[in-house]
Order: sequence, then C-alpha cells, then structure tokens
Amino acid sequence: MKPLMIIGTSATRRREIAMLHFGDAYELVFVSPDIDEKALRDSDPYKLTEVIARAKMDAVLDQVRGGESEGTAKRPQVDGKDLAVCLQERRRCVAVTFDQVVVWRGEIREKPESKEESLHFLATYSNSSLDTVQTTCLYDFDTQKWVTVPTKTTTYYRELTPERIQRVADKGHVMHAAGGFTVEDADMLACMIKIEPGTQEEVQGFSVAAVSHLLKEVA
Repeated sequence: MKPLMIIGTSATRRREIAMLHFGDAYELVFVSPDIDEKALRDSDPYKLTEVIARAKMDAVLDQVRGGESEGTAKRPQVDGKDLAVCLQERRRCVAVTFDQVVVWRGEIREKPESKEESLHFLATYSNSSLDTVQTTCLYDFDTQKWVTVPTKTTTYYRELTPERIQRVADKGHVMHAAGGFTVEDADMLACMIKIEPGTQEEVQGFSVAAVSHLLKEVA
C-alpha cells in the first residue's frame, strides 16, 4: 500500500497540483482545516504564514485523530476505513499544510473583504509587481517531526486597464485568493511580464520544491 499524504487545503488548484506531482507516490487524502486565521496576526509575512500553517496542521491532526468530542463518525475515511486506522497500518505517511499572503510594497494582503477592496488591490498591481510569501508545513507520522520552509515569488505586470480590472473582479474568484488576484486568470496572464523568482504553481499556493525538500528532511 502506498503511504498516505494528508493535505490540509480546500483550494481546488492546490489539490490539482498535489495530484499531478505526488499522486503516483502517495495516496492523497484532502481535508479542510477549520481555523480562525484572522485571530492569528504578525507584521512579518514569514512569521505570519508559519503561524497559520502550523495552526492548520494542528487542525488537520485533530481531524485525523477525531478530536476529543467528535467521535469516529466525523473522522476522514480512506476506502471506507477510518483514517486513523490506515495511518497505523502504513509507514512513511505525512501531512502537509500551507499558508500564503501577498505582499505589495510592504503591505500584507490576504483575501479581500469586499469587491471594492479586490478592485483596489488589482489596480495597484498595474505596472507594478507583487510578492507571495508562503510557508509549507509537513508532519511525519512515523517520527512525529514537524518541519517548515518558506517560499517567495515575485510576479510582474504591465498595465492593467480599468476595463480589464473590472472584468477580473466581476468573475468573483479573486475574492477567494490572497491579495485578490489569481495568476492563471486569462486577463491577468495577458498582462503578466514574468514570475521571478518562483513558478506559477508556487504563486497558486503549492510549492512542489518545498514539499519535496521537506520530505527529504524527514526521511
């Protein structure tokens, strides 16, 4: 049996990237960590994303173990079997969580609170650049070891016209993305100059290199 990789995310694109790069080596199990991110604050984007990624890991591990009051009915299942039982039967199982923010001219940006804020965010990226700062957290069930690593990307844009900005905001998906932008949006891609450093997948919130590095670190 393949080892399990439990991935704490509700983001569709992160799930797709995980399947593409780790679906052959691991049986992937997706859970959505339920935490109050707004309750966790820090002015340093690296510290902030690490704190939130670790809190997400705590939530994922609590789900795996069923929590103190939820009972086995609430636990994730693998092929109809309790996930906690599967973890006892398999070796080299891991859990992975992430958190990412956008940083623009020193300002930390998470998901926009309103459409107006998303329009403002998008307008500031015109003829400018933005950074993403992400922390990836990995937990090894055999050793009970936690490891984390940060990832930074910078995306550069030429002019984003008011019409294009409005079109992107009207699609709605930017409301669910850190910094109020999605790099894969056709209008955003048309105006993108380059991503350096980083990859498009890292901007989308999943660093394959970071996960691979952490897997080697706990091996």
